[in-house]
Amino acid sequence: MKNYFKVLIVSLFLVLCLSSAFADDLEGRIESINQSEKSFVVQGIKFFVTQSTDYDDGLKGFADLKEGQKVEVDFEYRDGKYFATEIELED
Repeated sequence: MKNYFKVLIVSLFLVLCLSSAFADDLEGRIESINQSEKSFVVQGIKFFVTQSTDYDDGLKGFADLKEGQKVEVDFEYRDGKYFATEIELED
């Protein structure tokens, strides 16, 4: 029984820690781009790019993003913001 509570407490701790940062992906068209913030909006969500953001399928960097492009964005949510970890063009 004692081990059961230890496992339960550790599991609860992991869930709480992981809920503050998660990774996911989203597809859609780029609605707007903010050059000065290094951000763009897809499906109403503002994504920020960082130096570690990867670009695929013909995209070489943030400057290659254009409004209206259909993209898939892999992202992490942390500190109340969405950070793009990978951006690739979709057909």
